[in-house]
Amino acid sequence: MFNVISMFSGAGGLDMGFHNKGFKILWANDLNKDACDTYDKWANYDKNGKRKPEKECTEIECGDISKIDFNKIAPGEIIDVVLGGFPCQGFSLAGPRQVDDSRNILYRHFVEMVRMKSPKVFIAENVIGIKTLGNGAVFDKIVDDFSTLGYTISAPTINAKNYGVPQDRMRVIFVGIRNDICHGGAYLFPRGDLKKVTLKEALSQLPPVNMEDVCQAPFSSRYMSRNRKRDYDDVSFTIPAMAKQVALSPDSGGMVHVGVDRFEFVGTNRRLSYKEAAAIQTFPIDMEFCGDLDSKYKQIGNAVPVKLAEVIAGEVYKILTTKDLSPLLNIESPKDEIRVDKRFTKNDVTGKAFEYSSLLAIYDEMHKSGWKNEQIEILEDKNYRNIEKAYQIIEAGEEEESDDDLFVIDVDHGMNSYDRAARVAAAYLRMTEPIMKMPEGLHAVLAAMPDNAGVKGDVRDIRITIYASESKKEVLRELGISCKNNHEAVKHPRITEVPDFAKEWTKGEFSCSEEFLDKMEKVQKVIEEYQEKYSTWSEVEEKKEKVYLPIVEAFVEEIRRLGMASKEAGDEQRKNASKFAKLFFEYMFGTRDFYKFIKNDKAQATTVYPYNMHGSLMKTYKGIKNNQAVPCVTMPNEIVEVRIKPRSQTTLEVYFDQWIISMRLHNADSAIKKTSLKFDVQIKAQPKKVMSAILPWNK
Repeated sequence: MFNVISMFSGAGGLDMGFHNKGFKILWANDLNKDACDTYDKWANYDKNGKRKPEKECTEIECGDISKIDFNKIAPGEIIDVVLGGFPCQGFSLAGPRQVDDSRNILYRHFVEMVRMKSPKVFIAENVIGIKTLGNGAVFDKIVDDFSTLGYTISAPTINAKNYGVPQDRMRVIFVGIRNDICHGGAYLFPRGDLKKVTLKEALSQLPPVNMEDVCQAPFSSRYMSRNRKRDYDDVSFTIPAMAKQVALSPDSGGMVHVGVDRFEFVGTNRRLSYKEAAAIQTFPIDMEFCGDLDSKYKQIGNAVPVKLAEVIAGEVYKILTTKDLSPLLNIESPKDEIRVDKRFTKNDVTGKAFEYSSLLAIYDEMHKSGWKNEQIEILEDKNYRNIEKAYQIIEAGEEEESDDDLFVIDVDHGMNSYDRAARVAAAYLRMTEPIMKMPEGLHAVLAAMPDNAGVKGDVRDIRITIYASESKKEVLRELGISCKNNHEAVKHPRITEVPDFAKEWTKGEFSCSEEFLDKMEKVQKVIEEYQEKYSTWSEVEEKKEKVYLPIVEAFVEEIRRLGMASKEAGDEQRKNASKFAKLFFEYMFGTRDFYKFIKNDKAQATTVYPYNMHGSLMKTYKGIKNNQAVPCVTMPNEIVEVRIKPRSQTTLEVYFDQWIISMRLHNADSAIKKTSLKFDVQIKAQPKKVMSAILPWNK
């Protein structure tokens, strides 16, 4: 049996999970007396009310952690694990988010406990806002503090619904392992299971609701600013710590949207009772909570769900009992397990979140067409995990501070714009592709594409591969989706330190001239000079004249040289110019056919373009034909003109036959680097055959 010390324990959700998995909780602490009394009841008393023998009991010390002598805690005992959900209010994504909030330093007592007891493993749980507080300064300090003590940390952002909890609940789980055990490898936390436990399953064993167990406070304007009801076949919103912010029971009438951030009730409505909230937090059905109604809700909302805690405890048990941990660790790049969510910029997050919504919406639409679970496979690789985490970050952006500064999270999973935009586009896809409506005998794999696929000419974000059978030997169709969140950019190629764009964009078929490379070298020297003088691009007043315009001019001349044949040109030159034009176009638009999903928040609609340039979209299957299928789109054979956009120093325009694109140069990073500049490529004109469908979200 492994020994555990617990800090900031609350009613003991995290501790109960470890207790259920056979760990011995020697000592626990919390400031809240009701929470300590609740903990004492479940931990130290049998169901008949008789106190357990002292050797089986947990010592519960109620009081301010800063005033407790750590030397007197479990003296002489070897401590294997230290647990702690240090207070999260100061780390919320909304509200003041002060780096110097007094609650933000309570984790230091946790650090001190780890230093003194030197456990093999420590576990700390917190809100995801901790990763970005103070632009990451607080998170970095926490990681540094534990690293200095000789621990390697992973900090996965997880959603409790993937671990047997009937609730959307985003949290960061810090897993620290002593270096003499992990040798510098960071723990790879399991991803969980897409199969969800529903509210129906969670609440089915409860007796009829007693209205004395339900918060009767008035509904605030903030409460009425969004939908607060989920159905029995869904998971719950996050259970908050404040009673009056608890969501509606699934048997309520519900809410209807009547205006911007305004909903109204339909029928009879009530909040979840505290007992229902406890069941959703996966506490035992018969568990007793001490204190008044508000206190009970608070204890429940602040807790780690017990089922999630059991999963965490199971992983800790593996760490403590596995002789060779290496298969469970990221040895090569342990910092990736700390900073995985910090790699995303805002645009990365929103774009990838829409990719995730689109992939799952397609999955759901295929089910509607009769595809069975065993016929559809989601490839859960690194690319999928990246877009999943982006979506979770977006969801958690709904976190709020409640009126009295208690932490609340409220995620409107069913109504967010990403899901709504994806659902109408996925329904369109199901209607346009005959094969998607005839699943008999087929097998499909849905996959997120790697970021570097676009560099190689494949602009798709999602790939749907449909096989003739489960053996996956014969591919019948391959459909691709490009997802755009509130923009229509085709691509964002960067200026690299080796600026031979022709070689990169045409897969080595063409190369830039020495004259072009010389011009780019001169610009790079200017950038190096700016690096010495300035910190960011915003400080450089003459950047357009000295950097942007020279690059744009050089690109115009080089694209003309490679892609435009003069009247006097011979057959070979014309052939090469045409070949360059085709390869250049394919680099920008992709080597594979695809649908482009464009999410437009302002219009509350999704626009879908089918780019059927090679004839692989909307194909007839088993005699079933799409009578409105888009014919093959004409591919360009030549570049007609290349010019700098009038009155611009940053944008060039390329005129193909029937197509026009613009390429706007800008700095993608604020820091001055040779690689911080990139083009934003937009379509300005395209053939009439590219027929768009505009799909309102409310229909």
